[in-house]
Amino acid sequence: MANLKLVSETVGDELKAANQRLEELQRVNAELEEKVEQLTLASHYKAQFLASMSHELRTPLNSLLILARLLVDNPEKNLKPKQVDYAKTIHAAGTDLLTLISDIVDLAKIESGTVLLDFESARVSELVDYVERTFRQIANDRSLQFEITISEDVPATIRTDLKRLQQILKNLLSNAFKFTERGKVSLRIALAASGWSPGHPGLDGDFGVLSFTVEDTGIGMPEAQRDAIFEAFRPGAGAAHYRGTGLGLSICRQLTRLLGGEIRVESTAGTGSRFTLYLPLKPGNESTMRNTTQAPTPVVAPTQQNAELPKLGAGLAGRKILIIDDDIRNIFALTGALEEHGIRVVDAENGKAGLDLLQRQSDIDAVLMDIMMPDLDGFDSIRLIRGLKQFRELPIIAVTARAMKGDRDKCIKAGATDYISKPVSVSHLLTLLKACLVR
Repeated sequence: MANLKLVSETVGDELKAANQRLEELQRVNAELEEKVEQLTLASHYKAQFLASMSHELRTPLNSLLILARLLVDNPEKNLKPKQVDYAKTIHAAGTDLLTLISDIVDLAKIESGTVLLDFESARVSELVDYVERTFRQIANDRSLQFEITISEDVPATIRTDLKRLQQILKNLLSNAFKFTERGKVSLRIALAASGWSPGHPGLDGDFGVLSFTVEDTGIGMPEAQRDAIFEAFRPGAGAAHYRGTGLGLSICRQLTRLLGGEIRVESTAGTGSRFTLYLPLKPGNESTMRNTTQAPTPVVAPTQQNAELPKLGAGLAGRKILIIDDDIRNIFALTGALEEHGIRVVDAENGKAGLDLLQRQSDIDAVLMDIMMPDLDGFDSIRLIRGLKQFRELPIIAVTARAMKGDRDKCIKAGATDYISKPVSVSHLLTLLKACLVR
């Protein structure tokens, strides 16, 4: 009996201990679930904050950049050369601010894990054309040599997220030109057999590696600064002479990791720098999901716009466009830009007023619909317009300053014909209008 009692007490103790462990596990699980809920909520608030800040910052920039460009064009020739230079400076400063906003939003999206890659087959020649268009004039203006070379063994097409690759190369080349006062900047594309960190999971496969080497004869940097340049808000060697946030290279490194690659840097103070981007020919982390993030519409330099705008506006004179936007500054800026091409403009400051105006004026050819409006937003306004039989085929271009993941799809799903993000590129807007109206 004594043994049986001892066994019973032992079993009882073990059951009690097991129950205590179970209760502890349940408590820990409850805490984990609460933490997950808090993180999910925090991520949701962060996404909302990014969308709101993107809208609030891009909206005033929209009117600033458009009006600055109109002043640079000086169509009535009533501004003095010095005043045109002032307008160019305003436009350049606004463009720099737009770049900073885009970089901050990009970095936040990367760090929050909300960036999805869109892998596709991309032609190397298309990438080279993009680089040539973007930097050849800069090289000419600064009297710098600019060479692009492609090794014969480089395949005609590669599989990557082309927009993200362009973003990386644009940042690397922008820095190269920024820190090079004389000499040469070059881009070399080749197959690579080594150069990256040993054991790299994305580059040590059997499918090959492509290298993109950006080299300059600029100010270079000491060895102690090489690691710090990839940290956000840590400008590199040129910090004493050139302004910058250090976000560009941080974004480059983060995007390169997402693409399964690596960036290496070699540099000597006073003699220049060499950045090499290594990417796998066949990404191992390729996602089946398409990236629906709409990249901000590029802001073209005023001098480049001057040459292309008349041609893009051909055939639009006499067309009547309705602008629906709650910000009078945007209405004013867009009206000025469109009227310059003979386009007639009417406007409404909210969705309801826009719908009323549409029903009263039967000769409206297209609508520019702002998305972020109080009360009746752009999505609901588009749905209401599409609900009326006479407007089922009316071209509606959604205009938004959010430029966040999924916005374009939401606009198209609501019934928009197309989509453009703020700050609005006038050349891009004219292209969209022409596609909708000129047959």
